[in-house]
Amino acid sequence: MKQRHIPALDGLRGVAVLMVFVYHYGGGTHSSNRVMQLFGFFNKGGWVGVTLFFILSGFLITGILWDSYDDPHWWRNFYMRRTLRIFPLYFGTLLLVLLAAAAVGTFLPALKMIWVPFLFLQNIPPLIDNINRLPSPFPLFHFWSLAVEEQFYLIWPFLLVLQKTRRRAQLLCLTVFLLACAFRICLWQFAPNPDYVEFILTRAGELAAGGWLAIAYRGPEWPRVERFAPATAMLGGAGFLFAGLHCHSFESTSSWMMELGLPGITLCLASILVLAIRPGLLQRCFSGAWLRWIGSISFGIYVFHVLLAKVFHFLTHQLAGNRGPMVQNAVFFVIAAIGSVVAAWLSFHFYEKRFLRIKKRFTPISESPLVASQSSD
Repeated sequence: MKQRHIPALDGLRGVAVLMVFVYHYGGGTHSSNRVMQLFGFFNKGGWVGVTLFFILSGFLITGILWDSYDDPHWWRNFYMRRTLRIFPLYFGTLLLVLLAAAAVGTFLPALKMIWVPFLFLQNIPPLIDNINRLPSPFPLFHFWSLAVEEQFYLIWPFLLVLQKTRRRAQLLCLTVFLLACAFRICLWQFAPNPDYVEFILTRAGELAAGGWLAIAYRGPEWPRVERFAPATAMLGGAGFLFAGLHCHSFESTSSWMMELGLPGITLCLASILVLAIRPGLLQRCFSGAWLRWIGSISFGIYVFHVLLAKVFHFLTHQLAGNRGPMVQNAVFFVIAAIGSVVAAWLSFHFYEKRFLRIKKRFTPISESPLVASQSSD
């Protein structure tokens, strides 16, 4: 019998949000200290925390869908649960952005642009500039990943339901993964455009990789997947490392990173997910109480750590404005970490939970055998 709840997946989500946070606040690239410079060089690859989010999402959502298709109300239950999990904080944030714009006198220009994130279109290349130019003290440039996931939720259930066997479902996942690789190769070889880093066709492979694992988890081949996971993790990690060192940057926009680094790190992180499910050292590490707690409020941390950046800047200036750059950066990091966690905790317990309780009304008859936590499923 497969486990109904695996705490290590909550911990993996915590790792993912910590990677993204350090990516945005770790700094070090322009430091005069050699150690910090080296840290900053590798920290440019912290964007892979979003890749881990996508793999986890593909794994959990595909599993939930596959196990609930016998329920006559599967589509209603699925979309209501997704809506109750994502929409309250998401659209509450958009309202906060508009109120902040009104406070600084830019309400009407912001209102004219807010339709882009309102429709989850902020990852569409021609529209990305609207988000970057949104005239509000609260930025939304990091919301592109939420658009990718919502577009995935809109399309994936109806593609998956057409697959009548596990083999066909796995073939669908593999096809999407390969098509995403082919799309990136064609684009970055002939018409490279950094705006497409956030496009659904660029990132669909990460979600599909998680989906493939979800189907495999429910079949007899899972022991074989576990056996090959360590070698796959090392091979994929080596591909990511080679791509970054070859082009002297771990940023996501280079052709090497898009063509080799992204599929490599996807395979690596997908294999780590497999090892986290299997009893052993990694499962014990990811099952730590503090890491699972971070994972339980990771959605809020992801939203607020960028949204409140200017607030964190202001507080840093007040506390360490006359100190050196190293001290200011350290204070900024600590304030942002504490502020993001506190904001996420308050949001989760006093706002989001009110909607999460309603999710119980839309629980599938055949509940998925694998659930991460009530904050994410």
